[in-house]
Amino acid sequence: MMDTKQLKLMTLKDAVERIEDGMILGIGTGSTIELLIPEIAKLMEKGYDLKGVCTSEKTAYQAKVLNIPILDINDVEKIDLAIDGADEIDTNLNLIKGGGGALFREKVIDAFADRFVVIADQTKCVSYLGETFKLPVEVDQFNWYQIGKQIEAAYPVQTYRRMVEDTPFITDNGNYILDVSMSSQIEPYEFHEFLIHLTGVLETGYFLDIADEAIVGTESGVKILTKPST
Repeated sequence: MMDTKQLKLMTLKDAVERIEDGMILGIGTGSTIELLIPEIAKLMEKGYDLKGVCTSEKTAYQAKVLNIPILDINDVEKIDLAIDGADEIDTNLNLIKGGGGALFREKVIDAFADRFVVIADQTKCVSYLGETFKLPVEVDQFNWYQIGKQIEAAYPVQTYRRMVEDTPFITDNGNYILDVSMSSQIEPYEFHEFLIHLTGVLETGYFLDIADEAIVGTESGVKILTKPST
């Protein structure tokens, strides 16, 4: 039985094969991406000219330590390829992201990229979004409690302010994260539209119709998932 780290490592070869010399890369956040960043650095040691736009301060720090040039999102005209992880992947290649608290910057960069590829292990694959993972929602500190109450009044869910060692988790944007626990399946497009129009909500962890491909490490090998044909 392979552990999740072994499954994540399986995805790296395919991910690296999608990186071409001269690319500006969107570099995601999370444990799988932490394994990928050294592989990007190895490409540069081979002579690749690569630059990155990072979805979190943590990722930017790791990349800079490995001498990967980092650009600000506002200083680039395009991102050729974004590679990021996911907390859930459904059968339509829609995602829940934000377990690391970087969902706003992840969505900005992943949606801006010409191509967005997800790398993950098989535990992230679900039959519907919200099946195994709470939905992160980035909210303003000022009215976070009231936002949670509005959500719970409208939907059969529970909201929790994310805490780290009894201290509220604060995003790189200076906001809180509400984790929304769903006891049953909720239509993601409808729920996202409701959430995003609440005053004080910056962004939701639903990544709908954004991913182009998912590279998934499984017990039986690497599987490549693409969007279902319409």
